[in-house]
Amino acid sequence: MTSSIYRTTVLLIFTSTILLSCLSHNSNQMTEAETHNIEKNVKAVFDKMFEYSEGAKLDLFLSCYDTSSDFLHISSDGTMRNYEEYKKICAEYYNSITGQKIVTIREKIHVIDTDLVVLGWTGNIVAHFKNGDTMIMNNYSISSVFKKIDGKWIIIHSHESALPPEIIKKG
Repeated sequence: MTSSIYRTTVLLIFTSTILLSCLSHNSNQMTEAETHNIEKNVKAVFDKMFEYSEGAKLDLFLSCYDTSSDFLHISSDGTMRNYEEYKKICAEYYNSITGQKIVTIREKIHVIDTDLVVLGWTGNIVAHFKNGDTMIMNNYSISSVFKKIDGKWIIIHSHESALPPEIIKKG
């Protein structure tokens, strides 16, 4: 009998704690204006990243990513990488292209709270290589988790999905 009372008491305390946590979270909801401002700021960072990417400006592109050991990138081939590994594959790619054109098909920004945002993006990318080849990647998708650290929005996690690219060989 005491065991049953104990379990009931623990369950009641646990349930009450969760309920109070949910209620306090709801009372701190952001206003529509605050949410819009956060979306605008994250979009500005993401747009700059595309500008850097199109121009193959590696250092500026990478400045938008978290360099800590917490960073995680999952490439479209399924490989998980830390920041240093991601930096290496980005350097290899950007050093092999003269530039690329990126076109957005769809973009969705979801503000989690004042310091955390998830951005989903799908678009087409046409990359021009120094050897004259062209690579076309249609319906290329990226999910990025942005976190505001020291007043700056940076990507702490990213995941890419893509179909195999079409390679057009130079003549």
